[in-house]
Amino acid sequence: MMQTLGLRLANNRKFLPLGATVALFAIAFLAGTIFFPGMRDGQSFFNLFITTPFLLILVVGEGLVIISGGIDLSVSGVLALTTVASAALLRDGWDPWVVIGLMLGMGVLFGAVMGLFIAYLRVQPFIATLAGMWLARGLCYIISDSEIRIYNPLYRTLSGTRILIPGLADPVTKKGDYVTILVVVALVVLAVGMYIAHFTKFGRTIYAMGGNNGLNEQSARLMGLRVDRTKVQVYMLSGFCSALAGIAYSIYVGSGHGTHATGMELTTIAAVVIGGMALTGGEGYLLGGLFGVLITALIQSLIQFNGQLSSWWTSIVIGALMLVFIGVQSLLATMNARQLAAGRLGSPGARSATAGPRRSLLRDRRVLIGAAAVVVILVVAQVVGAQNPSGASGGAAACTLKPFRQDHAAELIKGGAVIAYERNGGSGCVDELYAIYPDGRIVGDNGAQTVKKQALPADVDALLGSINDLGWFTDNMYSTTEIQCGQCFTYYTAVSYKGVLKTVKAVDGGTAAPANYWLMTGRLSTILPAFGAGAQ
Repeated sequence: MMQTLGLRLANNRKFLPLGATVALFAIAFLAGTIFFPGMRDGQSFFNLFITTPFLLILVVGEGLVIISGGIDLSVSGVLALTTVASAALLRDGWDPWVVIGLMLGMGVLFGAVMGLFIAYLRVQPFIATLAGMWLARGLCYIISDSEIRIYNPLYRTLSGTRILIPGLADPVTKKGDYVTILVVVALVVLAVGMYIAHFTKFGRTIYAMGGNNGLNEQSARLMGLRVDRTKVQVYMLSGFCSALAGIAYSIYVGSGHGTHATGMELTTIAAVVIGGMALTGGEGYLLGGLFGVLITALIQSLIQFNGQLSSWWTSIVIGALMLVFIGVQSLLATMNARQLAAGRLGSPGARSATAGPRRSLLRDRRVLIGAAAVVVILVVAQVVGAQNPSGASGGAAACTLKPFRQDHAAELIKGGAVIAYERNGGSGCVDELYAIYPDGRIVGDNGAQTVKKQALPADVDALLGSINDLGWFTDNMYSTTEIQCGQCFTYYTAVSYKGVLKTVKAVDGGTAAPANYWLMTGRLSTILPAFGAGAQ
């Protein structure tokens, strides 16, 4: 049986990286549901999509470029430029649909320029797209040095609209599992990309160009394929995806800034590689890119549910998985080369001479795949071990969450406070309750300490105005209820403005809360006094 399985793997080894990626995701997610009850909620799975639609769109464009034998480092720069340019145009009163069309055209133009340099001036893709990335980042700051907020009704509607999952949500109460419009757009882009890659002449040319250290490109030219034109077109397609991802990102965060998506080009390439697409080109499937994106999101989710590990573990695990998958791809490339050599020789002796190395390569490949599984197992073990450091002894948790004080917050509002802000949880199990008054008085209490600060009344008025501008009193600012991870906080914020009072609850370890809620907490943090070291 094992011999038959080995032969099937050998005959269908092009599917091996994709299968390994899917299997690793399934194992890691299953382990998460076993050790973290919060992950058994169906919304935890859909949150992996909700937090990464722009990354998936980037992976589609980047994946096609890599399959063609190139690389595109400009994706994050074009994304950031799209957010800034679109935010500036919307601020000036442009129609949002016109802005979206212009941004997509700008992305295509960026891709076309880089593609022309690569195809006809023979500039290395790494250099050309690196220059494109820096150019796009620089243009962001030409437009604006500071963040530009987006208040356009269409963008807010797209940001706040939920699509309920049939069978997992109640359409009457509008509660249950859901995804956002951005997720649907990303999946449509993936489906279109897969169709282009596998069912069009353009896609077949992309695969023909990549791989074999550039020799396949020469073979494609000899076959009469229009290699240079295809190169330009594939970079144009990547530019289109980068601009579309920028539109999705600006809708997701509600702003444009030159620092948005810093380093995302490397995350995109990592997701492509983990998804089974070879950096040398010519191999892989865009479907694998989807699971590469989900794995990166899942690692971060596991760390959040754990609550004890540093977020840098995400980078560590992704780096380890990249090394493993690159090793698998290298072995597959070597096996292909030796098999072709054996086929050219054609003699039984030659086939027998290659049988030993082939068995060795199969063994090495199993070792690398096993190494990938070990990486996932070690991560899960580390996450679980940190979650329960007392091990089998079943010791108590480091601290116990304190009860919320919303009754006290309501009394503060009745006493004249315009903002009552409670922050509860974290690794120190804190419960901080602040009250901000119209005359600039700010009082904070965490049960052990009291802190006070005197701000200017004008600063309080400006803060209230900015919170109102974020859509606080609209349907796009809503409360969410999620299971709180170990190092996450639950927030209750009550705002009284022009005779209207509204309280909104959110958990920072989840993704269901409106993006503008976290912009609000960021603005509050600049005015609130800090507790001393003993507060934690």
